[in-house]
Amino acid sequence: MRISILCFLLLQMCLCHAQKVDLNGVRKNFNQGVKNKELCEKYHEHLQETAKTPVEKGYEAAFHMFMAKHTANPIKKMSYFKNAKSMLEDLIEANPQEVELRFIRLCIQYYSPKYLGYHSEVENDKTFVMNNLHKMSDKQAKQLIYNYLDGAKMYTDSELALLGR
Repeated sequence: MRISILCFLLLQMCLCHAQKVDLNGVRKNFNQGVKNKELCEKYHEHLQETAKTPVEKGYEAAFHMFMAKHTANPIKKMSYFKNAKSMLEDLIEANPQEVELRFIRLCIQYYSPKYLGYHSEVENDKTFVMNNLHKMSDKQAKQLIYNYLDGAKMYTDSELALLGR
């Protein structure tokens, strides 16, 4: 009996540590995090537990920030925002050439309310993503990002042509 309980507990521990981030799923649902509380909470919790790479941690920061939209408590809203902003800025400082981190920050800053004062890198990130998206080796990620930015209408037609090369 004890051996079966011990085996069960060990199996559970292994399964918990073996969880991986479905990065393509996260990417596909990125723009829904602000709109859908349940989805946001799901990704927020999952990414807190499993995010390892800078890009995964970037999405963790994004969903952490999206949690501010889903709480009525103004103190919690500001806490979510400030913590996520700090996480994302630290990641970008450590990985300044990571296109996907710059994409995440671009989207957050572009759509953040002006009164939060988090818009200083919109133009820099927009240009960086436009000039570097084509260098991404993950074609599926590159296409998802392109499609998102095309639908966001933050680029002109000529900029989209450069973005989509």
